Amino acid sequence: MDWLSYCSTYKELNVRIDVDIVVAGGGTAGWISAYIIEESQPGKHNITVIESSSIGIIGAGEGSTGILYDLVSGHFFGRNDLGNVINFLEETDSTPKFGIYHQNWSKKLGQGYFAPLDASPTGEYAPDPVFNYVLSKFGPENAHLASYMGQSYNENKFPDTGFGFHFNAFKVGQFFKKRLETKKNFTVIDAVIQEVGLSHSGEIESLYLDSGQEVKGELFFDCTGFARVLMSKLETPWVSYKENLITDRAMPFILDYTEESKSKTKPYTTAHAQSSGWMWDIPLQNRRGCGYVYSSNFLTEDEAQKEIEDYLGQPIEPIKHLKFEPGRSESLWVKNCVASGLSSVFMEPLEATSIHTTIYQMLNFSMEYLTSEKETTVIEANIKSFNEKLKTFNDSVRDFLNLHYQGGRTDSDFWKYISTGATVTPFVEEVIARAKNKLPSHVQYEHRWGTNTSLWNWIIAGLGFVSPEAASKQLLTFGKEEEAAAMYKNFTHSSAQKNQNQDNFSLDRFISL
Repeated sequence: MDWLSYCSTYKELNVRIDVDIVVAGGGTAGWISAYIIEESQPGKHNITVIESSSIGIIGAGEGSTGILYDLVSGHFFGRNDLGNVINFLEETDSTPKFGIYHQNWSKKLGQGYFAPLDASPTGEYAPDPVFNYVLSKFGPENAHLASYMGQSYNENKFPDTGFGFHFNAFKVGQFFKKRLETKKNFTVIDAVIQEVGLSHSGEIESLYLDSGQEVKGELFFDCTGFARVLMSKLETPWVSYKENLITDRAMPFILDYTEESKSKTKPYTTAHAQSSGWMWDIPLQNRRGCGYVYSSNFLTEDEAQKEIEDYLGQPIEPIKHLKFEPGRSESLWVKNCVASGLSSVFMEPLEATSIHTTIYQMLNFSMEYLTSEKETTVIEANIKSFNEKLKTFNDSVRDFLNLHYQGGRTDSDFWKYISTGATVTPFVEEVIARAKNKLPSHVQYEHRWGTNTSLWNWIIAGLGFVSPEAASKQLLTFGKEEEAAAMYKNFTHSSAQKNQNQDNFSLDRFISL
């Protein structure tokens, strides 16, 4: 059927829904996007989400940064709803996440380091007294002691500062959907988008569905994943990151708990570096969600499966082998359409940046650019500002992930290629060179919007780019030795008091929720 005949068919059906905001795609990104719009400006917009029950998602197990906790608890909207956090844990098979344990990422095989989700308490100082003190006194392998979550990890206690989550991704979307369904200004349609109708000015005007409906709107959000159903019609190209992030395949699989593995479960994601990438291991309430992220230039699908089976000492059943190209949309906002989730950017699963970037960009859009009218929202100044901010942010995330791979391994062709410097970004190269003499402070990152300095420094310390001697010298240079010691003492005292009233982590607690 040609386009004109297709449109005529829909006109004959005479089914039309007029809305202000249309969210195309009902996965995690779609429901989070709709939720943030509604919570930031409650009741101010008519919102329609188009989802399809016939389109499934991979639910091997995912993780988040602390930003999801802040969203669920209502922190961004002036609330502190800890009851909602408990509901989230119950409804999404979640367990808490304090950080990521990185195993075998440096040339010192057999070693690892823990990277907490939170920053040092003095991370906004230049230099950072607590971080430098811990590094100088306890070494890089204990750098995590410079954060509350790191202290909680060390004591196996719950932090009272919030945490991240491990969860079933499908159920996360349903969690947010449930909280929108009772809203009078909210509509959900179960259908597949067949065609995208554009106006004479090139804006999106209508979405034509396989249910026979024409959905018109003023502002559209493309949450259709890699398909980019809406953004592909607006001819904004994909900017590839494949020169710097060379993994391009993911093999998710599920492992059942044994009594032994269940008893050893801890509140963190484990990232095991392998011959051609890394394996994630995420503890959910009822199973372990795992997967191998690797480069197809160095490993076939069969070889990837065999390597993991040899590593685990047991057979696995891959859900599938996913193909992806790390990168971002050149523009995340084009005319009256904003890309969110995988439609806008995807790096790779390391550091759980996917949901993080979705929340970050949607909060920024809703708080800074969205108004009560299309005419004051969709203006060139807003579009330009938003796109420039998100370009900087996404490029910074690319650099952050790139840093993880620079630990100097040369025991396989994959790691040998990286060790030549062929993949390193200019900013990461600069950070590593400077870290040899001085731990970077927030000043080095001040023009990189959205970057948290201390999160970089866990990786810098863990990979051995900064030495205890350099940290000690930095404190001496700035005359901060005694001040840093006093700050660390006060910090650990405060942390110990908080942990004294907290429970030990036990997976059984969450299985019985």
